[in-house]
Amino acid sequence: MNGLSAIRMARQIVGASKAKHNIVLLHGLLSSKRGWGSFPTRLLKALAETTAEEPDFRIHMVDCRNHGDSEHTSFHSLEAVAEDIKHYLVENEISSPILMGHSMGGKAALLYATLYGTEHSPYGDGPGVQSVVALDAAPCVYDTNHKYIFDAMQSIDLSTVRTRAEVDKHLKAHISYAAERAFVMANLRTDADKKVKWIPNLPVLARDEKHVHDWPSFGSKPFHGPALFVGGNLSTRLTTERHLKAVRNLCPRSTVVMVQGGHFVHHAACEDTVDHIVDFLSLELRLRRKDDPYRDQHGFFKRMKGQSPVFPSEIHADMYR
Repeated sequence: MNGLSAIRMARQIVGASKAKHNIVLLHGLLSSKRGWGSFPTRLLKALAETTAEEPDFRIHMVDCRNHGDSEHTSFHSLEAVAEDIKHYLVENEISSPILMGHSMGGKAALLYATLYGTEHSPYGDGPGVQSVVALDAAPCVYDTNHKYIFDAMQSIDLSTVRTRAEVDKHLKAHISYAAERAFVMANLRTDADKKVKWIPNLPVLARDEKHVHDWPSFGSKPFHGPALFVGGNLSTRLTTERHLKAVRNLCPRSTVVMVQGGHFVHHAACEDTVDHIVDFLSLELRLRRKDDPYRDQHGFFKRMKGQSPVFPSEIHADMYR
């Protein structure tokens, strides 16, 4: 896309080695593949218990560019991350992924889906998507920024500190909330020389954060596959009519559910978030079975009594009305 050069995303994989269903898990801004906590293993366990007759799952936790163990580049945007996703899918021969992401990762997953379409009706030269799960993310412009966090992180002269406690003391002058400081400090690493350093590419991310909160104009082609949005009722990402309208316009076959908590739904409401995802995916898999009498030759699903075709998520949405 526009001459962007893709990077090879660092990864950690859990689940069956020969799984037929690959979930690519994309983290948010200033997080990494290590930031998911127990969420991936709890999701795998719940899927195994609920979809016992279905093929196994494999979860690919990846580091987005300029984060974690992935390459630092001179530019950061949703478009660039979408290009990295395509490179990862092609390189690992994943033909119909389930893309799942939180915040920035959710927006990148949605952008990829709008650019490359479904597995049955692909748009471009990248693998089509089986389904998308966006955790507290919406395909629109956010009226927010984290400048105070980047300023706080970059204000510390790490050459003068030796311990995490010292870093926390410096951060406390700018970030009063202890949980928020803990999230920031998860980006610290101590090298072999006992020197403390930041893992992310802070100068580039601070400069290009606006591209993460933006929504590119070329990402306006609707994704007609199944999509699940899980929002926190105390967050601002999926609680306004503007955001919900954007979801309906871009993902007309989507389901939106809310859980108790803020932006980090996979931590604050992990059990409920997992339950919603498992409900969504298990129904999707049951409807995908080749012997389903309501499946047509294009992979869509017919309504009973000869009505027009629907997607699994449209049926699933009825459960929440």
